[in-house]
Amino acid sequence: MSEINSIHDTFFRETMSHKEVAADFLANYLPAKVLKHIRLDTLTITKDSFVNEKLAEHYSDLLYHVTFTGNRLGLIYFLFEHKSYPDEFTDLQLLGYLSENWQLVRKQFPNAKKLPLIIPVIVYHGKPKGKTIRLVDLIDLPHPDLACYVPTFDTAFYDFSPAADESIKGDIYLRLFLLCLRAKNIPKSRKILIQILILLAQLPGDVTSMHWIQKIFRYLSQGMDIDRGVVHDLVKEYIPLDMEGKIMTIAEQWKQDGRMEGRVEGRVEGRIEGRQAILQRLVAKRFGQNILDIQFQERLRKATPEQLDLWAERILDAKSVDEVFKDN
Repeated sequence: MSEINSIHDTFFRETMSHKEVAADFLANYLPAKVLKHIRLDTLTITKDSFVNEKLAEHYSDLLYHVTFTGNRLGLIYFLFEHKSYPDEFTDLQLLGYLSENWQLVRKQFPNAKKLPLIIPVIVYHGKPKGKTIRLVDLIDLPHPDLACYVPTFDTAFYDFSPAADESIKGDIYLRLFLLCLRAKNIPKSRKILIQILILLAQLPGDVTSMHWIQKIFRYLSQGMDIDRGVVHDLVKEYIPLDMEGKIMTIAEQWKQDGRMEGRVEGRVEGRIEGRQAILQRLVAKRFGQNILDIQFQERLRKATPEQLDLWAERILDAKSVDEVFKDN
């Protein structure tokens, strides 16, 4: 995955893995006739992912379990499309992911007589306006009578490109997330940065809010092309005095004149190397000094930040090194 798309992937996962934000998205964007059948308070995120390494360049995904009407269990599958331009074959990719979801359910519940309902949600934020293209429209049908042989399903497609008609709504964290997605494609827009700062000014000055602010500034800094001095001036203008100092400290990390990509990449690499070193020490302490052979050293070297975080979580409960580094 390229550095740029990794930034979008990380921001999407860090935000939408909060079930409160995911529930807020669904509550504001799914049709009322669908929403009334979903118990949003039952959303539970899973660690399953169906986007392979090759396609991770353009897609990210998150899977939630949920309870539907009649106490039936089901799934909501978020597919985040971070291509610059819409892909007319996204529904074809989605069909494969839905099938993999159901195959996983069959393995987990081999005695089940029916498969759970999956609601697919596509979030797009490319440069031009996107649109959903149904699978039936991609098939070269010899005659309409043969359409019955084409798989059909609806997708909840939401477009947050700059020219899209989709409005930004929801609680403050969701609106911040969606505005940031839109800002990515209008990187010189002071207007959208001001909209984001106005929302940030409404957050309480607690640790949780500062964490969100840091995450948002990190994403915007790597995607927008606004001089750091302008950012500082806007912070002073739109952020209350009691929060200005903390936010200004975070804003100091803002790239200057759009020419800090190399330094950003260096900081990212440095953070990854730090995680690798910490993980190596933790594994060595838990399982013995010489347990990390060349194979595991190579896996550490090539690991993504998400893999390193997952392995670090597993150390607490794993009974062996193999359990820490298993593929799924």
